[in-house]
Amino acid sequence: MRFVSFFSGGGGFTRGFIELGHKCVFATDVEKFAEDTHNLNWPTQKFIRKDIQTFTNDEIIDLVGKQPIDVVLGGPPCQGFSNMGDKLAGDHRNSLVNHYLRAIKVISPKFVLIENVPGFKTKYNGRYFKELVSGLNGIGFNVSSSIINATDYGVPQIRKRILIAAFKQKDVFKFPSKEKITCGNLEPKENVGEALANLPLNDDGSLTNHSILNHSDVVIRRYRLIVEGGKLPPPEELPKDIRRKNFGNTYQRLHRERPATTMVPGNNAFPIHPYLDRSLTPREAARIQTFPDEHHFSGTRAQQCIQVGNAVPPLLASRFAIAIENYLTNKNKSSEGLMMPIIDTEEVNTKTPSNNKSMNVVDLFCGIGGFSIGFSQAGFNVIAASDHDKYVAESHKLNFPDIPFIKGDIRNDDIKKEIIDAIGNKKVDVLVGGPPCQGFSIFGKRRFVKNEEMPKEHDPRNDLVFSFFEMVEMISPEWVIMENVPGITSFDKGKYVKNLINKLKKIGYSSIENHIINCASFGVPQTRKRFILIAHKGKYVLPWPKDKYYESPKEWQKPFRNVSEVISDLVGSKTQIEYENHIPPSHNKIVAERYKYISQGEKLNPSLLPKHLKLGIKTGKPIKRFSKVHFRLDNNSPSPTLVPGHNAFPIHPTLNRTLTIREAARIQTIPDHIIFSGPIINQGLQAGNAFPPLVAQIIAERLSRIVRNGWDKEQITKLAKYSMLKTFEVA
Repeated sequence: MRFVSFFSGGGGFTRGFIELGHKCVFATDVEKFAEDTHNLNWPTQKFIRKDIQTFTNDEIIDLVGKQPIDVVLGGPPCQGFSNMGDKLAGDHRNSLVNHYLRAIKVISPKFVLIENVPGFKTKYNGRYFKELVSGLNGIGFNVSSSIINATDYGVPQIRKRILIAAFKQKDVFKFPSKEKITCGNLEPKENVGEALANLPLNDDGSLTNHSILNHSDVVIRRYRLIVEGGKLPPPEELPKDIRRKNFGNTYQRLHRERPATTMVPGNNAFPIHPYLDRSLTPREAARIQTFPDEHHFSGTRAQQCIQVGNAVPPLLASRFAIAIENYLTNKNKSSEGLMMPIIDTEEVNTKTPSNNKSMNVVDLFCGIGGFSIGFSQAGFNVIAASDHDKYVAESHKLNFPDIPFIKGDIRNDDIKKEIIDAIGNKKVDVLVGGPPCQGFSIFGKRRFVKNEEMPKEHDPRNDLVFSFFEMVEMISPEWVIMENVPGITSFDKGKYVKNLINKLKKIGYSSIENHIINCASFGVPQTRKRFILIAHKGKYVLPWPKDKYYESPKEWQKPFRNVSEVISDLVGSKTQIEYENHIPPSHNKIVAERYKYISQGEKLNPSLLPKHLKLGIKTGKPIKRFSKVHFRLDNNSPSPTLVPGHNAFPIHPTLNRTLTIREAARIQTIPDHIIFSGPIINQGLQAGNAFPPLVAQIIAERLSRIVRNGWDKEQITKLAKYSMLKTFEVA
């Protein structure tokens, strides 16, 4: 069979099919280490290092050639659906499915095999799974799916995955039976002991990818307390000098006579060797994944682990290769011969337990609910929300019908009382809020304060910040999180923020951090800078994760996410029906014509305009200065900050119109199931004013880790000091 492998990674699918003599026409992945790994193992097989989103149809046709393709393989990155991932419907990795469908349509293979985590079928009410099935049906494929466990097929690992088979024949594809058979040179193993047999215990140079991780003495002492097949004893049973409040899943030791737990990617995520006091090497994990020793992984040790952990076990891939070949040659023809769009052979449990369910959140100045979405995705309970805007109230009722909402100005004592009554006897663990920022914003000052004699500190919108802190004192939560524009730090020469911190100290908050972050550094496709203040009643501190994305990345770093990643699939009239709040703005013909003269990533250059486009539509007189909204986004770059207001959104990268509300929401990482109510201009205000849910989720998950691990000023290690602050400080 001739096959193509997308998202090839470490080459698990590729290895499984090549072991049986099948021809790889080309493999592709976006990562450099995946390319190097492929070339190490199959130097004569074509590899294209490219983002699937950037493949043109003509490029794909040229790569395929004139001969038909039998099978297309590939599992789009699963982290957006995994319990370990971002868990956001707006996760850009989830949109790769749509581009995968496009490639399949162009190639038109006889068979498609897709692998992913079980959560792909159930997350977000199964939206992405249903869209995939519908998309495959739409291009002529019947679809069947099953959740399988790799250990049933001879992989010595409890690894559950959903396998989705798409085929054009009327006969239903039969999934391989649960047998443990040899496939080519790939032999089934019963347990970890069999998989690791005859491996050198130390890196003696005889095998590649067998580097031993150097653990600290403290970590090794913990490992020594874990029996084979067991986990670390409870913290209270540990010696005080190696004790922590909570330990990760990596503190578990494999058992030689049992299958391993799932090999998840990451340098330190592999479990502990059955009898040595260290974690598995990439080679040992590869053995458990059924990779042969001659399969080499390129890159750093961490990159090797990612490739091994993410891979489809080659033995499992081979079992499906046999089944697919038999199917295409009619060797396993179904006696029924039925057309079956979807076969659900096994259901997956959608209820994932959370350690954070007891932690309650109140969201003030909630807007569309950026904080509420993020904290909910992290497992927290939002128990009350408040905002003064009537359209926000309508949106909140649509999106969060079970969360009490108090509409009104919190400067009003009656509204304060309503919020307190809504909370009732519930403990508030976290109070979050983003008081209106325009009073501190340069943009806002120009627009709002026209009287030059009015002192800026008298802007009535600034009073809302102090009202927020009055609510802090009344509710007395364990944690306080406030966001605002960076301009608040320079307001009144920095005295304003100092006064806020002093007020927090007076009412019992002893651990306070504040800094300005760029949301783009944490995966938001928008260079949105925000001031974040976090306070705790006790002595907890907030170790902040390292930046995940970089404006000028080094070779091993990821660049800022771009606009194309999140809105490229929202083009066409069909999407306007499929997605809420995705109605293109109706522009005057002259305005739309002006847009044609603006290149991607550029502002309007009036000198390029013909004479009739330089005149005002109503006045007919020459325009002295064009507004800032005459700016077009660049597909390959993040968006600038989306400021509120329907007409303030920038121009679409390729279309001669400004962004829709849904496109702006995508750039804000607001999931597609969130609905914006009210007139279009108010929808724009809700989208533009929102705090990005992805950043809120990161904060929430970090806060949860703080509580579990007991990170305080006295015991926190230097390695954990990835604070928001440039230098680690606590007020």
